[in-house]
Order: sequence, then structure tokens, then C-alpha cells
Amino acid sequence: MNPFLKKITVFISLFYLAIFLSFTTSNCVIFKSVDFTLDPKINKIIIGNSQPQCAYNDSLINNFKNLAKSGETYFYNYYKLKALIRQNTQLDTVFIEFSNTNILEREDQKIWETTYLNHFFPNYSYMLNLEDYYLLFLKNPVGFQKAIFKTIQENTSRIRKSNYNYKDSIGGYWHLKRQKVKAILDSTTHKTITNKKLSTIKLSQYDLVYLEKIIKLCQNNNITPFLIRSPYHPKFQVDQYELDYQKLLNERFNTVTFFDFKKFSLEDHEYADLQHLNYKGAAKYSLYFNELFSNNKKL
Repeated sequence: MNPFLKKITVFISLFYLAIFLSFTTSNCVIFKSVDFTLDPKINKIIIGNSQPQCAYNDSLINNFKNLAKSGETYFYNYYKLKALIRQNTQLDTVFIEFSNTNILEREDQKIWETTYLNHFFPNYSYMLNLEDYYLLFLKNPVGFQKAIFKTIQENTSRIRKSNYNYKDSIGGYWHLKRQKVKAILDSTTHKTITNKKLSTIKLSQYDLVYLEKIIKLCQNNNITPFLIRSPYHPKFQVDQYELDYQKLLNERFNTVTFFDFKKFSLEDHEYADLQHLNYKGAAKYSLYFNELFSNNKKL
């Protein structure tokens, strides 16, 4: 072998070995020290994406914590829940957002797209298994390597500062003030979408598998899982998937109790946009939710 090429090969090998050691070592430290503990009174949580994140004002719901996070898929929900269960034995109920948008193929893309990888992977990388690493690398090798570097950087910072509290980075109620429903409905873009011929739906192949894992994880830990569809505006363009949604719900998740609040009565000014509630809508819905469910015993 050419001496120059040999040196380059050795250098690259040593570089990746150093990255591997930094990644695994820092992840091991984080795994042993990470803090996901909630208030002992919290026995109910909700996980999901931005829709529940904006809908549940947990300051108005007793013994309940909103841990939904914008853009987060079931893939990352699963590992978040796994960490929470490990450190919060008082949990007995998990609400899992299950809306029409959650069944789409685009949710798979959010697992491994670079933007989402950089945002979510550092929070849960120390819990993923080899199969998950392989999936991420296979679908986005460049993005996966970037996420590895970011994880090392964030892990190192946490270790240096002895900051192992992850509760503030894994979700929470989102207090939205905007109310843009009228502007959206009056826009040319919305009218174009409304009149557009519907195409054949493509369902998620990967992310829904992790919803099944979430349900099984709950059941294996004596936690009751509930699927829940949070409110959204009647003109939100997802009802086109309703038949596929109901079919999936009835055929694949029919053993799990489902609560459907998509038609919860709200005024236009109580929505931030067609998909999300603002703080006014969230307050109205959260008080209803709090009254509806028992707060002192297991559902």
C-alpha cells in the first residue's frame, strides 16, 4: 500500500475509534446519572407531538404532566417513556396522542431526517439499541454521523456541568397566544388544498411499530395506555385520511381504549391555527379533561 494512503487509513481509523469511544463512554455516564424523575404526585402523563403539547395545560390538570414535544415521533416517544418509567414508579396511566397525522409515511421521515435527528437523538441516544442505530445510519448515514458529533458535544457539556436533568428538554405544555384561523381560512393556499384532488394515502411503516412498542411497554409495567385524539379545527385537512385512520385503529390498535376529542367544541379564537389550540382553547379543554377523568385513582 502507498505509504501516504496507509497514513490516511490509520488516521481515519484512529479518528473514528476516538469518536466511538467518546460516544459510548459519555453515553454510559449519562445513562447512569440521567434524571427523569417527576413530582411523586404525577401519576398520569401524555406523550406525542405539538398537537397535545399545545392542548393540555397541565397546571389545570391534577396529578398530570404534559410531556409531548413538537415534531417528536413514536420512535423517540418510546425511549422517553422507557426512561420515565425507569425512574417514576408512581406512573399508572399514559395518554398517547393518536391523530390522523400520526399514521402518515412522513412520520417515518421524522425519525431519521437530519433536522429531527439533531434535535431528538442527543436526548435518547444512550438508550437506543444496535437495531435502532442501524436503521438511522441506513436511512441517513451523513445525518446520523452529524447527530453522533452533536451528542458527544451535548453529553460532554452535561458531564462537565454535572447537569443530568433532562425533564426540561423532553417536552412540556406550549402556551400559544396566536389565533390565525381566520387568516388561514381566507388564504389562497388553504383554498387550493381544499380543492385539491386527494391522492392515495401512504401509511407509516416504521413509526407505528414504535407505537405498538409503547403500548406493550406500558402493559409490561402495569401502566394503562390510552390512545387519545386531541381537538383540532373542523377545517384542518386531515379528515381525508379518516377512513384509513379508523381502519388502522380498529384492526391494529383495537385492544387499547381510545378517547376521541377531535370535535370538542371550541371557537375560532381559541385555536392558534387549524391544528393547534392556543392558551384560551387549552384552558377550556384542560379544565374539561381534568373534570372528566378521575385524578385520585387509576383510570
